Amino acid sequence: MNEEVKMRSLGLSQSEIKLFKNKKVEFNKLTGTIMKKSRADAKRLRCYICNTECSSFCNSHSVPRFCLDNIAIDGRLLYSGNLIDSVMFDKPKGINEAGTFKIICNDCDSKVFKDYENPENYFKEPNDKMLSQMAMKNYLKNISKRELENALYPNIEQLPGEFVEYIHSINELDLKEYVMGFEYSKKATVSKWNDHFYLAYFESLDYVVPIAFQNCVSLIADFEGNTINDIYNSSQEYLLSEMHISVLPFKDHSVVLFFIKNEEKRYRTFLRQFKKLTIQEKLKVINYIIFSYSEDIFIYKGLDKEILENEELRKVAQQTNVAEATTPFANSLEEAKRVFDLLNRNSIPNLLDKSYKVR
Repeated sequence: MNEEVKMRSLGLSQSEIKLFKNKKVEFNKLTGTIMKKSRADAKRLRCYICNTECSSFCNSHSVPRFCLDNIAIDGRLLYSGNLIDSVMFDKPKGINEAGTFKIICNDCDSKVFKDYENPENYFKEPNDKMLSQMAMKNYLKNISKRELENALYPNIEQLPGEFVEYIHSINELDLKEYVMGFEYSKKATVSKWNDHFYLAYFESLDYVVPIAFQNCVSLIADFEGNTINDIYNSSQEYLLSEMHISVLPFKDHSVVLFFIKNEEKRYRTFLRQFKKLTIQEKLKVINYIIFSYSEDIFIYKGLDKEILENEELRKVAQQTNVAEATTPFANSLEEAKRVFDLLNRNSIPNLLDKSYKVR
């Protein structure tokens, strides 16, 4: 159903539809101007990895580009923002803008991540070096996102100063944790020891899944409601514990995995519970986690419209804003546990299931 048909179904007159479209064009122009200025304000002078001065940064992908190619149609794919009814998310993305960031140089992008970005290395479980490179990419993407947000909010004149101040303080806490994670991962990539990360789950599927994802999330609770991360704890001493998740579609198969820092204790009970599940239930859990906790999922455009317009899937995709806990009006921890309850995994289509395969 296209936008105009949707508006007509809501009972809007032709003049109201025209007014909406004009306002939407104005809004897009305004947001485009704000984003352009914010990107310029956030632009770095040096590569985040090697600290070399840069005039031009690499357009680096958080998900390996070859994985995106495998589910793109005519070089374009949807992303989870398309599931949300918002003028901010009304178009498919081209591969060149899918999950990209610009804070490292071309040389680092081509050399530092070559092990994990080699598709030949995924016919067996990834080693510690590959996991370290994945984690580096995840932290770099999130560092870039938070730095852009710090530049963005002051440029939105309608926002009150105290709100901008609050957002900045939250982002600074996140940045501190992401930088620490990045430094840990960077050291791990050159270490002679293979004990920095624990590969908690690895599954090779004999079909191509219709989604691609790579990032880290901080789970709020396990299957029984026990707290893993108190996302509303703003203490400088309290650090969130991340789980790194990858869903990677290759030409003829897919890999689904997640890992945590070695000796990470907060996920112990969750992992014991997870290991008792069947393969299909495990895939349902991962599918639910990435849609509810992240906005960086890239989706095959060829999926049936019924799936893309699934009401429950749209609801879950909108939960991400709650998970990020970036407003002073956020719900309590107990409410967040209810909203993100892993037992809700059956409420949405499991796009990791073979029935939704691309091929």
